[in-house]
Amino acid sequence: MALAGCSGTPSPVGDPDPGHRRLDAIHPALSAVPPGAHVTLKQSVAPQWDSCDGITSTYGWDPATVDADFTGGGTASQVVAHVQTAMRGLGWTFDQGPIAQGSWAWHKKLADGGQASAQLIGGPGVEPPGWSLQATAPPASHPSTGC
Repeated sequence: MALAGCSGTPSPVGDPDPGHRRLDAIHPALSAVPPGAHVTLKQSVAPQWDSCDGITSTYGWDPATVDADFTGGGTASQVVAHVQTAMRGLGWTFDQGPIAQGSWAWHKKLADGGQASAQLIGGPGVEPPGWSLQATAPPASHPSTGC
């Protein structure tokens, strides 16, 4: 016997990125990859309705995300310097670095009042070798919780 109205996934609520403005605001961060680098992954991901643990009460929107994975682009200090300069030129504020071995962070105030964050991970001794640059903007409404 099936019970009516008992689905495991609640229906999406709200608009996580009205007019795609949040994703559009972080997308230029992908241009911070150094010239000459070999890009192995480049993607933009709109917010998805999700729950990391499958519990109904934790469902919500994931952040808008852009990612670039790359190798090369110069020495570690050249890569970091290039990304720092490029991110500053795109309106990002450098938070600190490295926050952990091979990890640098930025933030950016969004036009709608939200705050985006970005992180560069990689450098010598990181496995697998290479770099990952990721920027995220939280959903405008109903973020996923509990994870």
